[in-house]
Amino acid sequence: MQVRELYHEILGLKRPWSVAHVALNLKEQQGDVIAEHPSGTKFFRPEWSLTLPCYDQTPERQWRHLDSCQFKTLLHPSVPRVD
Repeated sequence: MQVRELYHEILGLKRPWSVAHVALNLKEQQGDVIAEHPSGTKFFRPEWSLTLPCYDQTPERQWRHLDSCQFKTLLHPSVPRVD
């Protein structure tokens, strides 16, 4: 299993999200996980019962996830915005 696949499973990401890159910093015991979705992905808005295209994304954000293998794990997605 590749590192990206491992983190995809650990984080419980669902399609259309995937892990694009994982950077491990051994000195600081930190893993930075870059999550992304394919261009042209449509997202479901449950409050409107509509599937809408993404018109842009927010600047990359960072969230702390549960530690994995004693490494601090940070998730870095760019959140999509829809009309």
